[in-house]
Amino acid sequence: MIELFPDNKIPVTWENVIAHSKKKFGHGFNRQILAQKEWGGRKVVAEAFSEAKNVQRRMHNDTAPKYRNAARAVLQRRIAELEAKNLALVEELEKVRAQKVDEMDVFLNTPRDLRKLIEDYAVNEFGLIRPAIVDEMKSKRATKELVTSAPPHTI
Repeated sequence: MIELFPDNKIPVTWENVIAHSKKKFGHGFNRQILAQKEWGGRKVVAEAFSEAKNVQRRMHNDTAPKYRNAARAVLQRRIAELEAKNLALVEELEKVRAQKVDEMDVFLNTPRDLRKLIEDYAVNEFGLIRPAIVDEMKSKRATKELVTSAPPHTI
């Protein structure tokens, strides 16, 4: 009878053993009597109880708790969100790479004067003034001085 407790989902406790023995035999034996009673030199009830208790522990350890995956579900949802975000960023990165490759392709295939590119880079990066601009300004000033110094009717 005691060995069937774990299979019938009955907790293996001495109280349950006493209650079931009372139902079966009509008398409520206490724990000490049940544990100490020997038949043929063996304590049959105590052995059955310890065996049933071991089976119950094994079954409890083998079965998954009701909410075992609850914490994992949160983590799995977070992993799915991060993987989706990662995939979106990878796609965006590929798009930007393609745009940059196209820009570089257009840049490399267009003929340009290397000296002008270096000067433009110097102006944009370092705020330097190109010598060509300074020369242009000098010539404009010189022309303006000639115009203002000459009488108005001669020009």
